[in-house]
Amino acid sequence: MATLAATFNTADKTAPGHYGPSQTALLLLDFHTMFVQEFGGPSARAAFKVAATMRAWAKSKGIQVIHCLNDTNALPFPTCKDIDMFTNVIASMNSYGSEEPAEILGGTEGDVTFTRRPGIVSALKSPGLDDFLQQKGIKSLVLTGLSTSGCVMRTAVTATDAEFVTTVLSDACADRDEDTHDWIVRKILNDRGYAVTAAEFQEGFAKANEGK
Repeated sequence: MATLAATFNTADKTAPGHYGPSQTALLLLDFHTMFVQEFGGPSARAAFKVAATMRAWAKSKGIQVIHCLNDTNALPFPTCKDIDMFTNVIASMNSYGSEEPAEILGGTEGDVTFTRRPGIVSALKSPGLDDFLQQKGIKSLVLTGLSTSGCVMRTAVTATDAEFVTTVLSDACADRDEDTHDWIVRKILNDRGYAVTAAEFQEGFAKANEGK
């Protein structure tokens, strides 16, 4: 596990501290109202509040904010395992609330949204997202979302394979099983990327960018 000093080492191009606001993006993954309110686990609402606060901070620093969501108007792809489950989840989302809560939508100027077909878990598989990141010159991705074992982990793994420096904010993610969340943060997300709290990221990023 990397120390905070290593995470925000400005001389290390493999670390998020090497990159300034223009090369950093904050991803808000699957904060659908139904997930936040009902199915995201006991810590989902707390994680959402941290993510909403992190979004406001990122916008104040000029960091690109990207909302990544399921396309609730689409059907799962034909070869998707558990296709009936995904279809039922999408139907429930359309009945209960597929939109994001208002707290994460205020002042959305500059924010962008990408959606993906149900059954596709990694947000980086959203049509147009990778092209957008490349065009913007983004090198460092900061992930928040629901759930840790689903879109957060899968997006993190895909992102590192796509050569992005990847940081997960551990307290801005949640899972229905809190032990699973803790294990994934400790054992998987710190392997090829970084996992820190939102407060640690804000403090480390600010220090790394002093005087720039």
